[in-house]
Amino acid sequence: MLNNDLKLPALLPQVLTVDVMTLDNRLIDQSEVRTLLFRLRDRNYLHYLIIKFLVCTGLSLPEIIHLKISDFNPERSLFKLKNGGRLRRRKIFIEPNLALELYRYSSEFAPTDYLFPGRYGKLRTRTIQKILKNASNLISKEIHIPFLRDVIALDLFKKGFPVWEIQEFLGHRSTRSTKQRILLHIPVEERTDPRLFNRNKNQAA
Repeated sequence: MLNNDLKLPALLPQVLTVDVMTLDNRLIDQSEVRTLLFRLRDRNYLHYLIIKFLVCTGLSLPEIIHLKISDFNPERSLFKLKNGGRLRRRKIFIEPNLALELYRYSSEFAPTDYLFPGRYGKLRTRTIQKILKNASNLISKEIHIPFLRDVIALDLFKKGFPVWEIQEFLGHRSTRSTKQRILLHIPVEERTDPRLFNRNKNQAA
């Protein structure tokens, strides 16, 4: 039976974003999110920003590595994603507070090309993987990009956003892919309920 205790909002925000302050589901709870970001910020501000950005956007490795300053519109809190590997090119919005943090970071540290530069230009894949591994050690939970993308998919679905909007945000090629990722984290007894993916259709976006 579908969980009827799920309280969906009567009206969804006009712009789909992921708020790190409300991120809380069966994959990661709010205390883990806060602990992770608090400890990272105290140790390495750049690593903190990268992890927070990944937690709020679910970018793929190619996307985070190739992300450039020119892809960021701070006035609109908007990113244009063009280098996603198998993911679709798309535009996503981020929370204004995160946009402000990124704007201040880019103004202070003045990266010239890539938003998160490496020693010799763009970050290396191994560097991102090392940052994720260090983050995992801080909360004793494995943090990797597929995990964070599933956290976002489940969070947005539980908040009432329709599958097609979640698909667009994450860059999946089809809603079928989005549904498959969400189903991995839905209780077995709810997966066959025909209302599972219909309950969000009447939500205003």
